[in-house]
Amino acid sequence: MNHFAAHIRISKGKEEIQTVSEHCQASAMLAEKYAENLHTSNIAKLQALIHDCGKLCKDFDDYIHGRNNLKRGMIDHCYAGARYLKEFAEKTQDSKLVETAEFIGRTVLSHHGLHDWLDENGKSYFANRVEKEERYCEIKDNVCSVISEDELKNLLQVAGDEYSKVRSRILCLSKMEGRSKAEAQKFFAFYMGQFERLMESILIDADRTDTAGFQCDLPIELILHKNIWELFYENMEAKCREFGKQTDQISRLRSSISDRCRIYSKNEIGICRLIVPTGGGKTLSSLRFAINYCKRHGKDRIFYIAPFVSILEQNSDVIKSIVGEEYFLEHHSDIIAAMENDEEIAEYELRSDKWDMPVIATTLVQFLNTMFLDRLDSVRRMHRLCNSVIIIDEVQSVPIKCVSLFNMAMNFLSQIGKSCIVLCSATQPTFERTSYPLIIDKNYSMTGDYDKDFLAFKRNEIISMVRCGGYSYEEAADFCIEKYHEEGNLLFVVNTKTAAFSIYQEVKKRITDSAKVIHLSTNMCPEHRRKIINELKEMLRLHKKVVCVTTQLIEAGVDISFPCVIRSLAGMDNAAQAAGRCNRSGEYGQCCKVYLLNLNEERLGNLKEIRTGQKISEQMIKIDKYSDMLSAETMRDYFEKYYQEQREELEYNVEDIGIQTDLVELLSTDKYRGSLEMNQNRKFYTGQAFQTAGKKFHVIDDTSVSIIVPYNEEAKEIISDLRSDIQTDKLLKVLRKAQKYTIGIYEPIEKKLKEEHALEMLPCGVLALEERFYDNEAGIMLDSQPMDLLIF
Repeated sequence: MNHFAAHIRISKGKEEIQTVSEHCQASAMLAEKYAENLHTSNIAKLQALIHDCGKLCKDFDDYIHGRNNLKRGMIDHCYAGARYLKEFAEKTQDSKLVETAEFIGRTVLSHHGLHDWLDENGKSYFANRVEKEERYCEIKDNVCSVISEDELKNLLQVAGDEYSKVRSRILCLSKMEGRSKAEAQKFFAFYMGQFERLMESILIDADRTDTAGFQCDLPIELILHKNIWELFYENMEAKCREFGKQTDQISRLRSSISDRCRIYSKNEIGICRLIVPTGGGKTLSSLRFAINYCKRHGKDRIFYIAPFVSILEQNSDVIKSIVGEEYFLEHHSDIIAAMENDEEIAEYELRSDKWDMPVIATTLVQFLNTMFLDRLDSVRRMHRLCNSVIIIDEVQSVPIKCVSLFNMAMNFLSQIGKSCIVLCSATQPTFERTSYPLIIDKNYSMTGDYDKDFLAFKRNEIISMVRCGGYSYEEAADFCIEKYHEEGNLLFVVNTKTAAFSIYQEVKKRITDSAKVIHLSTNMCPEHRRKIINELKEMLRLHKKVVCVTTQLIEAGVDISFPCVIRSLAGMDNAAQAAGRCNRSGEYGQCCKVYLLNLNEERLGNLKEIRTGQKISEQMIKIDKYSDMLSAETMRDYFEKYYQEQREELEYNVEDIGIQTDLVELLSTDKYRGSLEMNQNRKFYTGQAFQTAGKKFHVIDDTSVSIIVPYNEEAKEIISDLRSDIQTDKLLKVLRKAQKYTIGIYEPIEKKLKEEHALEMLPCGVLALEERFYDNEAGIMLDSQPMDLLIF
């Protein structure tokens, strides 16, 4: 009875077994530790103890030893623990314990995949699963090999106490003033769903960690230096002392902001804001706050979240200089592409799966996937976000459809997950004024009176040149040349790739001196863009003459500075970001100019968010109150108008069971399936459609196809290698290298390229672009025109 196998490994030619009891006990120890700071250790322990009880039968033991013909997945080993616990709790006739048991049962049922708790007919999926009979009598008789009835009784009681406390806190969080009963129920159901996902995360991580540790016969858990925050603190303060020696005005202002962030860390924080003018040193200031906060308040780790890889790469170097490479994880797709060593890749993948390093930098996509995607590797990481400091840079970049989900997830992490959320940006969105509001601390500003900082940092001014009828591309190029001769080197930022290339061509025709005209867009592969940006930085450093015409990719964390900028009209936040590339450190004098103009040939198509931003910006420009377009007040009013205009888009609209709904609904009361509910005893907060919502959730709508472009000799060599018949291990390495030469294209563009015989299907199933269709000035070209592409 005690020797049912959970896992088998071959070590030195000998078969070694991990029994179900050993695996469940070891997983329980890990889960208990993971949940310690959340005060849900007993819930975590109990769910881990029973999660694999379905393996306590002869059929599974024979399957794992290869003694029968059963295949992977043919034995449902998840339901038995959930059923056993539910039946055990029902015998107590204690409603609190029954509810706790059902909650734990759902996490156990989900440890190999998320579910919709109501099917399309409104019937309970949970009830259906726990009514199964497969091998149940045999399994039930063997549960005592994992946990005795007395142990289970005691553990369920303390788990019930923990569950009730969290439930009460969620209830308080949901019943905000002025909220109707129906609204409060929706919030409550959503937060209970987040709690369920959090406990699933702990179970999945504990289960996989113990399994991997047994299979590899190696310790998987990360062991850290005990005084790690003290170490980081000393490194940070040493760096600040060095910066403090600089006496110019900008450096003194940055030091002042940093000092205020350090002082602010004394407070107990839920959700706060770091509102700093562009170039105000917010990366180091936010990191200084985070290190001090972790040191003072006993937090486990720091997360730095950025919307774009370009920002992440740039700021990761800054973070590593403080915390050291051995304590830092930079998690995005470009990292693994640069790795050659298999052991290094394996270690990176393990740490990326677990997110257990003390300091982690990752993308907004990965962060939101952890909260909402249906993939278990995403779910697994969620508990690491708790009891942490989470810095979200350029927070205005949260996609409009994700705003409500983001707000409630941040409320959950701060109020229930005990994390401190720092929203960083010079252009702060007014998330607290939406239908599903962010709960911002009353004393939310880390730096106090930030309006004074904006006045002190004023290095440029925005001048509206918006006119009735707008500017053609030729007229915009004329304006660009005029300002180039008046102001010097110039950056021209537009909204579309077609506009960028067209104006670039017109400017090239008009340049009469030795200035170099540079074009930059996402029609170019990442390596191509990186090379151009580095060349541009070097030209500016050497004071060479240059005009750059680009899309808004330059606004995404590229540390670059021009004496003059022109911006095609978009949102006020775009204008501010463009202004951040003008006189960034005051190196061009007191006040430089940023011009706004409207392009009448710029076709925005389905870019509704940019159109809405243009409309609101154009209205505000005409009002004297907003003469300072870079002020914090202007940004507050802009975002309030913007979210009001887009209010119908904020909940992530989708279709489910033939009905228009949204992900907030699917992840809360799921009223459309719930309205069909046959079982009237079902609680309103137990019907979330986790699987459906998770499959529909995409931070970025991605309907693109990846193609490798022959940008340089290395790219051409990669394509040549992929034409050959290569082994799987080498193929993976080559594909990783190919990432920096890969672009995503929409289906209509793929069709056009195929019609021109521009694409080659390689044996590995990847598309490669023919050399004649890639241009070193424009990127992918067809009929002498740049293509409308989507870059990952």
